[in-house]
Amino acid sequence: MRKLSIDRIKIHSQDPKRQLDCKCRSWKINSDSFSGLRSKQSELDSKQFMNLLQSKLIFIVILLVFSIVYCNKKEPISILEIRDLIEKENLVEELRKAEEDLRLKGDNAALLYVRGWIRYLQKNQDAAMSDFKKCLGLDPKSLDCKRGLGLVYESNKEYKEAELVYKEALSFAKEKGPDSEAIIHENIGILYLRQNLRKESLEEFQNAISLSDKGDAYYGFSLCMIMEGNSEGAISSLEKGISKPFRSKAFQSESHFLLSKFYFEKRKDISKAESEIKKAIGIFPLHKEYLDALQIYMKERIKNL
Repeated sequence: MRKLSIDRIKIHSQDPKRQLDCKCRSWKINSDSFSGLRSKQSELDSKQFMNLLQSKLIFIVILLVFSIVYCNKKEPISILEIRDLIEKENLVEELRKAEEDLRLKGDNAALLYVRGWIRYLQKNQDAAMSDFKKCLGLDPKSLDCKRGLGLVYESNKEYKEAELVYKEALSFAKEKGPDSEAIIHENIGILYLRQNLRKESLEEFQNAISLSDKGDAYYGFSLCMIMEGNSEGAISSLEKGISKPFRSKAFQSESHFLLSKFYFEKRKDISKAESEIKKAIGIFPLHKEYLDALQIYMKERIKNL
């Protein structure tokens, strides 16, 4: 059976003509190190997983920060899924459209959040931090801006500061309900994953599951299982997750994608692998990595006929 290494997504256009404008041209989640995510026995051990973690977790944190945004009117602001934005030719232009929509609503705190996000993508961390802090000056209990600030600290590897900010956000989240609280636990879980704090990370994802029972948390839990070298535990978590509702379509598609990899490499079950990758493609039909995986699975199935 042909080996399909569990490589991580490269979050940028594969076509040079579709590279993002402005400083976002350099915004790539380089995941070359993800090719090490397999051992001689096709197992995922913790040492290999740590090689991919710095690239993978950036993507996960981005998804978490962008998953839910609320304006002061407590109406959801229409901002495209982060994966949808990534697939656009000009990410900055799409985000500016969202910013203009917020400007028309007159919601300054939310506007600062979106502008902070744009600056974060442009790797202008100081300006992003300034926007998030200004946002909190206007709305001290803005969960979104608090999480955005935590993201900046986390990307700067200021983990203690990020943890403090996330835990402050947790107190705000409790007022908004269990789902908001679960999101923050997921953020903290990812922060701990960055630092290879496996036990602490597992506890955070377990907290998220107990609060909201969303597929997003099961996805994070599966990453902890991978770090522990527990492939079967990761598969079990992913299987549970895909049976649950998701906040993020990107996490949902990634769950199907990663599960397909396990079925293909670990269990040698091409039929199940093909079924799962088709579900991922059903969510994001043009995502190249999913399409490439499907081609590999189909070729292997035909070869074995």
